[in-house]
Amino acid sequence: MEQSKLVERLEGYRRRNSSNQSYVNNDLYRLFYSRDLYIIAYNSVKSNDGAETSGADGTSLHGFCEEWITELISSMRDESYQPQPNRTTMIPKKNGKMRKLSFPNGKDKLVQEAVRVILECIYEPTFSNLSYGFRPKRSTQGAIAEVETWKGTVWFIEGDISACFDEIDHRILETILRERIDDERLIRLINKILKAGYFDMQHTLQRTKTGNAQGSCCSPILCNIYLDKLDRFMETVIDSDTTGNYRKQNPDYAKARYLYRKAISNGSDPKTIKQLNYTMANLPSTDRYDPNFRRVKYVRYADDFLIGVIAPKAYAVDLKRKIKEFLNNELSLRLSDEKTKITHAAENEVSFLGYIIRKGTGKHCKFHSNPFDSTLRVFMNTEGILKKLRENGMCRSNGYPIGISRLLREPPEEIIKYGNQVLRGLLTQQRGCYNFFEGWRIQYVIMFSIAKTLARKFDISVKKVFARFGSSLSVSYRNAKDKACSVSLALFKSFARKRDFFAIIKSAVSCVSLPKLNLMDPLARVCYICGNPRLHVSMYHRKTKKKLDKPYSPIVTVMLAINRRQISLCGHCFANVEADRFQLNQLKRR
Repeated sequence: MEQSKLVERLEGYRRRNSSNQSYVNNDLYRLFYSRDLYIIAYNSVKSNDGAETSGADGTSLHGFCEEWITELISSMRDESYQPQPNRTTMIPKKNGKMRKLSFPNGKDKLVQEAVRVILECIYEPTFSNLSYGFRPKRSTQGAIAEVETWKGTVWFIEGDISACFDEIDHRILETILRERIDDERLIRLINKILKAGYFDMQHTLQRTKTGNAQGSCCSPILCNIYLDKLDRFMETVIDSDTTGNYRKQNPDYAKARYLYRKAISNGSDPKTIKQLNYTMANLPSTDRYDPNFRRVKYVRYADDFLIGVIAPKAYAVDLKRKIKEFLNNELSLRLSDEKTKITHAAENEVSFLGYIIRKGTGKHCKFHSNPFDSTLRVFMNTEGILKKLRENGMCRSNGYPIGISRLLREPPEEIIKYGNQVLRGLLTQQRGCYNFFEGWRIQYVIMFSIAKTLARKFDISVKKVFARFGSSLSVSYRNAKDKACSVSLALFKSFARKRDFFAIIKSAVSCVSLPKLNLMDPLARVCYICGNPRLHVSMYHRKTKKKLDKPYSPIVTVMLAINRRQISLCGHCFANVEADRFQLNQLKRR
């Protein structure tokens, strides 16, 4: 199959599923016979942080070559392909519990990514607009932008599904896939991936009967396909339970307004007019508990979802029960009673995706005094961000900045670049928050943490650091190509809130297109070292810089200098590099 033919087929699936959300797709498995599908899959995952993470058999994408593709296509044709069990590790969660992460080997990564590419062409055009997790060009900020529009919300339902990835039922997922996929061989392949098993911490093989391994390339889209049923259920609830065009008027407010206007027309004394205006301002203009007016809003990011309700609390309690029954009966999932709370929007704040949602009347909100303000406002979690800085070794528990010990051996430009990564990562996506002015505190901690790191490195005072490097800590240096460069802390000059920040993100989501498929063939290159055009090449990978151990090997030093994560090497040069037979001056000459 030619390159253009493969892309045409994938684009064809996209178009047909976009125009018909019930379209049944067939003849999908034959796509795995195309060499270019594996090139697309490799280009998609080659620069991920996990590309060099080895599986249970010790292999990763390091060493990707033509023989891999030939072997995979051959095993796909006779359906002899069998994914290897994953290697697992446990990482801590915020609540003190542990999350299991799985790591497939290199060839399994390619197959899983190929499955993801195909499934994305089928399902992405038909996913609900209320789903934001693990989708192209969608983010947590997009989900928050949706929540910001829920004006007048009375009750929040904070939803959390217990162990969602670990409890996905394979039979139910297979049934869901069959609704849109009429290709038994593809269904069998996905089942093989799901049931591959894993080696636990004691290196004992565990078979997988339920669940979707976190860390797998195709697990996010499989989770979205599974939970799309919940999205559709909530869309049905929204359509059926939305009643009333507007709330009826509050009679007390109407009376107060009548007296206020009458006092003005009769020329009453200013004190009486002011008192009547005050009375009117402290009454809601509409009946907030109008039984004939109801609104339901919903947004989901992965296994976390938030529901906004304009209705009595009894309705919110009943809706939570319906969702719990739906998840249990239809998807065999459990709604976490501990984390799924019903919160009054006017009295308490809600934490969602790292942001804090408050209503204008919230008791913690000191910025707006109107007790009947119906607008929802997004706040940055300042204390949560400071906690991250503490865990990162940049400040003490009271927020006092300290130097970063692990960076003392790095050159000053790398220390400042690290500070920029932290500063931009923590504050750039907070610019639409109402309390973004508190970002000065975060910037202060980062700036003085970097300054104290430089002070310890050069054994000088912080005052002398600012005298030497300036207020923005600018450093001039020469890069690997001996070019003069400079870097400084990317300090925010203003912490004024960007009012349309979330609105811009929300408008961008509606007009986004799917990412284009990258067909650039890395195996068509010549060997980076010897340049022999007649030899087949393999891809040599290095880890991300933060995971590399010093001193760097000669080949890693060269790859860092040219800013490459992968280079193509012929078999002879690959073996010599692996055996560390090249000296740095030899590689630089070449």
